[in-house]
Amino acid sequence: MAATLTGNALGEAQVVREVEITGNTRTKAEVIRRELLFEPGDTLTVDLIEETERNLRAFLFLGDVELGMTQEGNWVDVLIRVRDLYARAITPLLSGEPDELSYGAVGLDYNFLGRGQILEVTAEHDPITGDRARVFYRAPRLSGSRLRLDLDGEISSDGHHASIAVARPFFRLAECWSVGASVLNQESVVRLNSGESLAEQYDVRTWSATASVRRSYGEDVKARTGVFLAISDRSFEPETGFTYAPADRRRVLPSLGLTVWRPQYDTTRFLRRLGRKEDVQTGSWATVRVGASLEAIGSDRDYQFFTMDLNPRLKSGNRAYLFSRFTLRGRMSQGRIWNVFGSAEAMGIVKIRETHSFAARARYDGLGRTEDATQYLLGTARGLRGYALRRFDGSRRLIFNVEARPTLLRRRDYTLAGVVFVDGGSAWTPGQGGQVFAIAVGIGGRVGLTRVYNSPILRADVGYGFEDRAWVLYMGLGQYF
Repeated sequence: MAATLTGNALGEAQVVREVEITGNTRTKAEVIRRELLFEPGDTLTVDLIEETERNLRAFLFLGDVELGMTQEGNWVDVLIRVRDLYARAITPLLSGEPDELSYGAVGLDYNFLGRGQILEVTAEHDPITGDRARVFYRAPRLSGSRLRLDLDGEISSDGHHASIAVARPFFRLAECWSVGASVLNQESVVRLNSGESLAEQYDVRTWSATASVRRSYGEDVKARTGVFLAISDRSFEPETGFTYAPADRRRVLPSLGLTVWRPQYDTTRFLRRLGRKEDVQTGSWATVRVGASLEAIGSDRDYQFFTMDLNPRLKSGNRAYLFSRFTLRGRMSQGRIWNVFGSAEAMGIVKIRETHSFAARARYDGLGRTEDATQYLLGTARGLRGYALRRFDGSRRLIFNVEARPTLLRRRDYTLAGVVFVDGGSAWTPGQGGQVFAIAVGIGGRVGLTRVYNSPILRADVGYGFEDRAWVLYMGLGQYF
C-alpha cells in the first residue's frame, strides 16, 4: 500500500523507483531531469531533496517547484511539480531622472527553445555614454554536459565588448572540482568627475584571458582552494580636449585562493522579492586570495597583491536577518602597500507578519594610493535618492538607507508594494574640504510580476534632497538595496 511522504519523513533506506515531472508546458523534461541529484536506483535523502529544489528554483523561468513522494515498502516514487513562467518578452528599459533618462528595450528568452538557455538582445540610449546594442547568450549545460558557455558582444558609442567564457561550476554541494576559462576584448571610455562636471575622459583598450581550477573539501563546512591565472594587456589614451590617461600596462597574475563557508540556507518569501520563494544563504563565509605580478613571466612590473573578504550572516528567529560584508584588497611592493580598496557593509531585514518588512543598510567605501585616478560617486543611482546621479564624488563614501516595505496588494499575476525611505550619505576626499552629509526622504512604488521570468520588480522612487531642496524621480528594476 502506497503512502504519501514529506521530505522530513523519509526513512533511511528509501530507494527511488520512478521520477515523474509535471507542469512543464514549454520546458523540456530533460532540462529539469538533468538538475536532479538522484535517479531511479539511488537512495533518497532529505539533503538531496532540498538541494534539488534549490537547483530548480535557481532557474529564472520556473516558478513554483514542489517535490512530492509516495512510499511503497522500501521504494519511493518522486513527483516533481513545476510551473513555467513567461520567459519570452520585449521589455522597455527606463531609468534615471526625468531630464537625464536612459531608455531602450531588451528582447529576451530565458528559456530559449525550451532548453533553459538564455538569449538577450538589448538596444539602449544613455545620456552620458550614448547608444549601445548588446547580444548575450548562455547555454548552462552545453550539449547536455556540465559545461556552461557564455557569449557576450556589445557595440556602443564608447567602443565595443566581446567575450567568451566556458566553465564547469560546482553544480552540487558534494562536487569536488570546478574549472573555468574566458577571453575578453574591450574598448571603453572612463569618465572622472569634479563636482557634477566632467574633469577627465580617456579611452581604454583591453585584451585579457583568465583560467581557474578549484577543489572543494568537507561537508558541513566547506574549504575550497583554487589556482588562478589572469593575463591582460591594456592601453590608455586621453580623448580630445583632455590630458590625463594612465600608463599602458601588461600583467600576468598567478594567484592562490581559499574560501571557507558553511552551506546553510533559509527558504522564505517577501524578503528581497515580492512573493517568489527565495533560498537565502544564511551561512557565513570568508575568502583570502594572494598572488603576484612578475616581470619574469611577462608583467611590466613586480608586486604582490591580496584580497580578503569576510561575510558574516546571522538569522534571529524566523524574521530577522543580518547580511554583512568586509572587503580589503591591495598591492605590496618595496615595503609599501598601495592601490588599496576597502569596504564595509551591514544590511538588516526584519519581516513583519508574512508580507511586509523593514530594511536598513550602512556602507563605507574607501580607496587610497591607487595606480589610476579613480573615485566613488554618490547620488540617486549610488545610494542617495533625492539628488542628481553624480551629485557628490571623492575617494571616501558613506551611505545609509532605511526603508519600510509594506505589501499593498497581491494578485495571481502581480504584487503591488510600496516603500517609505530615508537616505543619507557623503562622498569626499580627505584634505580637500567641502564634505557635506546629505539627507533625503521619500516614497516609492514596487510592482512584482510573479508570472514573468525571474519575477522582476519594477521600481519608482520620488525623493526630496534637503541639501538641494528639490524632488528627484528615479526608476529602475529590483529593490533599491
